[in-house]
Amino acid sequence: MKILVFSDIHGNTIRMTDAIQTHLDHGGVDRVFFLGDGMNDAVSLMKKNFPDIPFDYVSGNCDEFFLSYSDREFLVKEKLVTAGGLKFLLAHGHELFVKTQRQFAANYAIAKKADVLLYGHTHQAEDLTIDGDKGGHVRMINPGACDSHYGASYAVLNIENKQLVCGFGRP
Repeated sequence: MKILVFSDIHGNTIRMTDAIQTHLDHGGVDRVFFLGDGMNDAVSLMKKNFPDIPFDYVSGNCDEFFLSYSDREFLVKEKLVTAGGLKFLLAHGHELFVKTQRQFAANYAIAKKADVLLYGHTHQAEDLTIDGDKGGHVRMINPGACDSHYGASYAVLNIENKQLVCGFGRP
């Protein structure tokens, strides 16, 4: 199973489109996750260009400013998704303090029984595992940002027999 993970596109749908199309042309894509900040654009893009790819998303700290009141039902702060036999907690990360308190985020994800916390917000790609304060551990993956000062990136998750291999692409 191949999952592409995007965050923080901030209106830059061209990079996200190109990345998805490249993977479709070279082996396929089973699912796409979007972790906020540009959610409205990402949802529109997926419905229009890739309607057959299962798509899960959460909203980010910037998304509420760009949605009309009638669109507020799209403001999903977190989502627990099972894929490839693993439980993923999708969150933008700002409410989990990922910039300053990763341990808080790790403990929260462990309490939710997630195997993997996928988050954005920092615009920096990373893949790490953190032990919980009360036991357990969680893998924490940030895809970086499609629109970033640090270099645009997204995550490519390959899962086989519940084993997750994470790589990063540059759109």
